[in-house]
Amino acid sequence: MYTTRIDEEHRAAILLLCDRSGSMAEETSLDGLPMTRAEAVASLINQLLDELLGRLRRSDRVRDCLDLALLEYSGEGVLNLLDDGGGFVTVSELIRRPVTVRPRHVLRRLPSGNQVAATIPQRQWIEAKAIGNTPMKAAFEEAERLTRCWCAAARNRDSFPPIVINITDGEASDADDEELTLAAERLRAVATRDGALLLFNVHLASEEENPAETLRFPSEHDRLPDRPHARLLYDLSSTLPPCYDTAILAERPLARPPFRAVGYNCPINTLFAVLTVGTTAPPCCNLCHARLPHRPLRKPAQPAEEVPLAAEPRPRHGHQRMAALPHGSGIGAVRRPARRPPRPTGRPHG
Repeated sequence: MYTTRIDEEHRAAILLLCDRSGSMAEETSLDGLPMTRAEAVASLINQLLDELLGRLRRSDRVRDCLDLALLEYSGEGVLNLLDDGGGFVTVSELIRRPVTVRPRHVLRRLPSGNQVAATIPQRQWIEAKAIGNTPMKAAFEEAERLTRCWCAAARNRDSFPPIVINITDGEASDADDEELTLAAERLRAVATRDGALLLFNVHLASEEENPAETLRFPSEHDRLPDRPHARLLYDLSSTLPPCYDTAILAERPLARPPFRAVGYNCPINTLFAVLTVGTTAPPCCNLCHARLPHRPLRKPAQPAEEVPLAAEPRPRHGHQRMAALPHGSGIGAVRRPARRPPRPTGRPHG
């Protein structure tokens, strides 16, 4: 189980559920820049989609190894943001689609410890929005419908099972805990011959919440925060198969599997790292020869306009990588090409 290689013959399905309720208008910051939580999540999802598409794009063709879907849920209901027909879209379809490109402002740390402001182009697959309530149960039900149809297709029956990642900052407004649990159980029951669907739940921290209660990919041996919502999210989420252990143990070397696909009280600047673990194929699947899941995703080099900022102390080594700002968020060392030694002229000295 959970061993099918992801390739063009056996595609993978990744479905993102994004809470866009009114509470997502709360102020936060990303890459050192103030913004709303909705703006930060939209920016990180845009980065993630670019990263996934970049892995499958070759100079001569596109490797269609992924089917993608993105559902938002808010006071306007549950909407499919990538496909007007309400289904999954292929990588080649997304790459051909014209999208708006806007400058994204980030901070980068130089080897000297200084930070510089940089502007890089960013494709805008989705825009920020925060409105109304949180119909999470309806989102689970729509995700069940989409993934069940995907698994029923003959070409997908032997594929790695669908991966669903729910990003939220609060509790469901359309169901009590029991009703939401039943909806999650029905969603997790969707399966291919290679295994059952994997449901990740990522709860975003608010500014006033205690960072000590942050918990990412806990196991049954971990003590959960003394919060009913933390226990609920744990129960809603899948138990991860062993193919994810390498990625999680790289961040939590003292932990003991099996792990749950849940993040509770996660600061916004760790969301990309959590999404990376959730969407990067396990080593046995080797998604188009991508990097192993425990190695953080890297953004391709982009031209940037740099403005020096005040120097900051360099971070000490030994910090857990998942708790630090993730690669791909725009912060990282700027590498300069090594200088080549001068070529010999062939003329004798003297």
